[in-house]
Amino acid sequence: MDKQVKKKYREEFENKKVAMGILAITNSQNGKIFLKSTLNAEAWINRTRFMLKNGQFENSNLQCDWTSFGEDLFSFEMIEVLVENENPFFDYRRELSKMEQTVFESLAKRNIEHY
Repeated sequence: MDKQVKKKYREEFENKKVAMGILAITNSQNGKIFLKSTLNAEAWINRTRFMLKNGQFENSNLQCDWTSFGEDLFSFEMIEVLVENENPFFDYRRELSKMEQTVFESLAKRNIEHY
């Protein structure tokens, strides 16, 4: 690979924006939802799919349903997006925690069961 191509790929990688926010794994069979706040949505989805496929996910109820119903009945989606802040001291984890709490409260009001 020549230097120009390597340079181009390196620049693309360095300039890539990472999606942050609240992710939901939804079970279309029973309507249950698993929520997770994350600073890197793409990485979390990849890791979670791998763990679920190998029976190693942290939430045993979700893992059981995944194993019983199969991968095709589950969807992954970003339900809240946290935009990048210009303030270098901005606490993304605290903001994600607040967002996650708001989403949990919304689910409770609508009587949606979660894992």
